Amino acid sequence: AAVGVHATSLPPGQERTEVEAWLAFADAHLQNLTESASAPKLPTPPKPSGDDLKPFLGHWSPYGPRSY
Repeated sequence: AAVGVHATSLPPGQERTEVEAWLAFADAHLQNLTESASAPKLPTPPKPSGDDLKPFLGHWSPYGPRSY
């Protein structure tokens, strides 16, 4: 904040332009760091269906015992 106030007090010219460009870069970099600092979250897994279980059950039915 103090650097921003100092930048606005500078007369128009190359130094002021460079300070403003540096402030814009620093602000964007800080924003990027803030976004990436939060821990990644895993998606909620879907509830398994009978068809999802079929490959692991062999000859058994995922829907319960067979009626004969």
